[in-house]
Amino acid sequence: MADLPAPIAPAIASNVAARLSNVSVEVKTETPFLPKAAFFLISVASLAGVYLTGRLHGLEGIGLVWRWLQFWGLALASGMLAWRLFYLRRSEMGLNDDRVGALSRDLLRRVGVLRRFLVLLLLVGAPAPWFVHYLGPWQAAALTTISLATAGAVLGAHERRSLAFAAFFLGSAGLALWGWSDSLGLAALAAIRTVHLLAFAAWLGGALFNLGAAVPAGRRNPNLDAVVAGARQLERFRWVVRTALPTVILTGVWLALRYGGVTSSFWHSGLGLLVPLKLALILALVVIFITCPLYRACSPVRGVCNLDDLGPAED
Repeated sequence: MADLPAPIAPAIASNVAARLSNVSVEVKTETPFLPKAAFFLISVASLAGVYLTGRLHGLEGIGLVWRWLQFWGLALASGMLAWRLFYLRRSEMGLNDDRVGALSRDLLRRVGVLRRFLVLLLLVGAPAPWFVHYLGPWQAAALTTISLATAGAVLGAHERRSLAFAAFFLGSAGLALWGWSDSLGLAALAAIRTVHLLAFAAWLGGALFNLGAAVPAGRRNPNLDAVVAGARQLERFRWVVRTALPTVILTGVWLALRYGGVTSSFWHSGLGLLVPLKLALILALVVIFITCPLYRACSPVRGVCNLDDLGPAED
């Protein structure tokens, strides 16, 4: 499969290559706070959204949390594997193939570590649809089957792209089926809700990959080629977030306004309070997304957030 053009100016790549022997890479031991905060806030926002939807459908008790666990597992798997499939490269233009290859292998090994958590989560969440009363038998059976099949594909997703693609599409299909089921078959509502869920998944799973794979793999490869490759991967993810952020906000507001107008009393008490809470969480994520590069808090490896941090070469 041919590599896509790297999202970095050729002049920058040439300049970086010319400095390979003169620049040392600084690696911090602690993981930056902002990426961890972002992952936590995205997860809480997803829980708030799933809880609100479930309660409005009359769901109560353990079924609410169990339903979220299945959604969370599908979203994490599909979003994480999007990075593995579409942002990660085994070679990068203008960089040493051996060093970029070593970074890629370490990233895939970390995916192999993360899969254990994801498989467990998918297996635990698989029976949840049978406890959601508004789902028909075929919907519950399909969602359970999708979770189990996704777990099976995730097991080998770090080694085989075919399995990674299978897990990615299965997870996305599961989210789409939830979007359709929660919309009671209304086509326009189902389409908007599905886009909302998929945008959340791309953001959530990418945040997991960054924390669980990119950060530790970057520490293991403290060389300039790996830094530039890591910066390019992060920039690909940033473009996805730049799309996912407004998509989540716009579709979320559209879905929320179905329950009442802007001045409705629904937003001031009970379940309605979850809507402004979720919006506040997303706005906090917007702030993190903007400030993370400004404060070079995306990675413990200097230069990944911004290649300019490497500074000019010294003779």
